Amino acid sequence: MARTSRTWKGARTPQALKRVRQELRRRTVNKRSRSEAKTLVQRATSIALGRAEGDAPVAVTDAISALDRAAAKGVIHPNNAARRKSRLMAKVNAAHLLDGAAGEAPATAKRKTTASKTAQRKRVQAAKASKAAAAKATDRPRTAAGKAKVAVTRAQRESAAARRRKQTDAESEGGEG
Repeated sequence: MARTSRTWKGARTPQALKRVRQELRRRTVNKRSRSEAKTLVQRATSIALGRAEGDAPVAVTDAISALDRAAAKGVIHPNNAARRKSRLMAKVNAAHLLDGAAGEAPATAKRKTTASKTAQRKRVQAAKASKAAAAKATDRPRTAAGKAKVAVTRAQRESAAARRRKQTDAESEGGEG
């Protein structure tokens, strides 16, 4: 018998042998869920990248629900599912596939005016500038509590400035009359 041989490196105890049998059964069951999730993510990604034709919102929701099901069953780790969903959504958002999915999709594509293109560029530049400023400021709080503290401090500063403005306006009106 191979399991009693001195060269056998695998499981020896009855408990370990049972574990091996369980793992084989679970692997075949889990493989189906993992494969389905991978296939649906690949389909949605290929639609997002323009390699395939199909209904993008349906493909994306199918892929996300398959990843959620696999994570709920324990087939893949929840963080793994979250990472895959994040990557998929980044590709979908870059392709602007879900922009018209919330409302009705227009039959013809709307032409962008020069003003809207300029406004879009300004928004992008402002976002990049704020992101760069955030990256430069290393002393800025990264936690939710720190951000809340900063917001409270900013609100106090703004209210104090408003009081000072009101006081100087009242003094200037009283001094003139």
